[in-house]
Amino acid sequence: MTERDRADQFMVPSNAVGKILSFIRERRYQPSERLPSERDFAEKFDTSRGAVREALATLEAMRVVERRPNSGIYLRNSDDSSIEALVLHAESGLPFQADEIADVFEVRRMLEVQAVRLACSRRTADNIRDLHTILTNTAKRIAKKQTIEFEDEAFHLGIFIATKNDILLRVVKSFYEMSRQRRRVYFTDQGRGRRSYEDHCKILEAIENRRVGQAEQVMSDHLSQTIENWQRLLGEPNLPKKR
Repeated sequence: MTERDRADQFMVPSNAVGKILSFIRERRYQPSERLPSERDFAEKFDTSRGAVREALATLEAMRVVERRPNSGIYLRNSDDSSIEALVLHAESGLPFQADEIADVFEVRRMLEVQAVRLACSRRTADNIRDLHTILTNTAKRIAKKQTIEFEDEAFHLGIFIATKNDILLRVVKSFYEMSRQRRRVYFTDQGRGRRSYEDHCKILEAIENRRVGQAEQVMSDHLSQTIENWQRLLGEPNLPKKR
């Protein structure tokens, strides 16, 4: 099985929420367009109306769909949906469009570069110790030829913890939840794990010595390499440029 095949296996939704999202995408429903009824969805997916009702309630809470009294269920504009809806989309195993991937990476870059800047000035000795511990565990797993997706996530979130900004940390956690399944595939390549570890060592050194410019540059380069690797893994062309 190739890396792309392993990535594709996450694209098959198994629950009612994922099936509804997949159905909406496959049928190319447009905002304000009426969706099938609970009964129709239940028959289509061979599941109970209760399961469909619960799934639709979840999607309504996340502003993906809306119920109109005496009218039906309608698709909302994607601009209205919550960031939790994006997480749900990813957890259901559905692929993002190229422009969505570009947007995610663009926001992640802004957040991570700003976080490393703040971490340089706000980090404590405990933060530095925790980050060193994560890197020690990372090195051990690499030596055993094991994947490091959890250690990689822990390191990046550790930087956000060092910013002392809880809202920033909560926001970025959503982005890591979005990519958790695919990152598991990404780090099956031992070379990517080693390069990530080496970059993390450089980032931590800059944070520890409060070298803001160096920390920002290394983080930016690290994320650029990550984006290029993702493009190769998923067989995507260069992410679209913003105009």
